[in-house]
Amino acid sequence: MEPGAWPGCKMPQFFLSRSPLACAVSASLLSLALVSLPAAAQPASPGVIAMTADQQTALGVRLATVQAAAAAQIDLPARVAVPLSQQAVVSAPAAGMITRLLVNPGDTVKSGQPLAELSSPQIAQLQRERSEAQSRYDLAQRQLQRDTTLVNEGIVPGARLEAARAQSREAQAMLAERNLALKLAAGGAALNGVALLRAPIAGVITETTALPGQRVDMAAPLFRIAQQGQLWLEMEASPQQASGIQVGAEVEVPALQARGVVQAKSTALNAGQSVLIRVRVTQSGGLQAGAVVQARLNLSTQAGVWRVPPAAVTQINGRDVVLTVTKQGFRIVPVTVAGRLNDAVMVSGPLKTGDKVAATGVVAIKAAAGEVAP
Repeated sequence: MEPGAWPGCKMPQFFLSRSPLACAVSASLLSLALVSLPAAAQPASPGVIAMTADQQTALGVRLATVQAAAAAQIDLPARVAVPLSQQAVVSAPAAGMITRLLVNPGDTVKSGQPLAELSSPQIAQLQRERSEAQSRYDLAQRQLQRDTTLVNEGIVPGARLEAARAQSREAQAMLAERNLALKLAAGGAALNGVALLRAPIAGVITETTALPGQRVDMAAPLFRIAQQGQLWLEMEASPQQASGIQVGAEVEVPALQARGVVQAKSTALNAGQSVLIRVRVTQSGGLQAGAVVQARLNLSTQAGVWRVPPAAVTQINGRDVVLTVTKQGFRIVPVTVAGRLNDAVMVSGPLKTGDKVAATGVVAIKAAAGEVAP
């Protein structure tokens, strides 16, 4: 033992002072530092992570209370739409050029009101064919009258009258066909090659792609008309959110005093990997077709389903779990995610109202304890 050394005390080489008093002070400081460090959390029993209150504080753990999943709400953006059964699209009946535009977007129109004029060679051809069919029909009618008179006077045989009647029926059928074709093409009887497009229903012009002087193809959509009345809300939810939404759930748009109920939920994902939710509006309030609003869905109460903060749900050994507080530390409770809301996760599992779960510091708890099987 070196002169001046304290018995049983081995001082590091970098200490300059080797007095008994310095050695004692250094040993005390080291022991205090070791006590202040949180011990590594270890499972006290299967499914339990041992951790003291001081260790939880050191790791920044905060607790949250488990609540029954009653009166849960979720906010989603929604588009105000008109049901397809209350919409009509006016398309070009033939290829041609728009010569006149008689309405504008937002105009209210009546059923049968003219919307635009279309000039087309195909319309002119239909008008010509209709005129020829009319001439043949008129000729057949006059021939039928003459043959009827001659047969009554006994001048010609009855077979000639039957042939005249057959020709008259054929001409009449041809004329009806040409009239229908011209009507479907919105053409008039005059041989001018002009089609007058009319509104098939009463409503509001919500969309128009037609411009004066524009050339369009046959069947090109020109106008969209929506009847004023029933409205829908269409929204897209993630599969987790959609799992908690049931048909018949109440929906409201607080900013516009509008209400509705969920009418349908798609059973397949769309291209964006989301679920389409359709809501029938029962109180329109200030809703306008085409607007994008923030809708709030009231989820129904589910027995055995609990509401916890999103950060409280973690995975251990590939399973969803929450960490509930016990006297020893934390108990690992396996859960099943029933749905995800804006500010909470709905889970089912062996929980009860009032349980405390770790809401923050969950990653630190797992890092301190390692993966522990529940």
